[in-house]
Amino acid sequence: MRIPALGPLPAFSHKAELHLRSTGGRPALPKGEGLLGAFVAEAVRIAEDKGVEDFMGFATSAVRDAVNGDAVLSRIAKQTGARINVLAGEDEARLTFLAARRWFGWSSGRLLVLDIGGGSLEIASGWTRTRTLRYPCRSARAG
Repeated sequence: MRIPALGPLPAFSHKAELHLRSTGGRPALPKGEGLLGAFVAEAVRIAEDKGVEDFMGFATSAVRDAVNGDAVLSRIAKQTGARINVLAGEDEARLTFLAARRWFGWSSGRLLVLDIGGGSLEIASGWTRTRTLRYPCRSARAG
């Protein structure tokens, strides 16, 4: 009988669905910029209230694929003081795989991780952190 691994327990979690991706073509962030800026400002405030000393924010495919993503993040950094890093697709898949590996445990065997996001599908597979593969696929938003 396999004993399930203990999942990581966050000290605090704050999430919001922003739905930044627009439809068709390479997306821009017209309405999304205000939503993202407000969320980052709120996250910075919460982090300060919780005594966080180092703040690291990451953006994924919605910002990475946006034609104006860098400009949006630059304006948000000026407004909030928070620098948001854009994860490359391969890094996103690797970190998602490592989170799943940590959750299920290192002895759970080969994993196949499907990360279905708002603008992409990442597929990672492997035994360890060094043997992951990434297959980027464009996906359409349902609904």
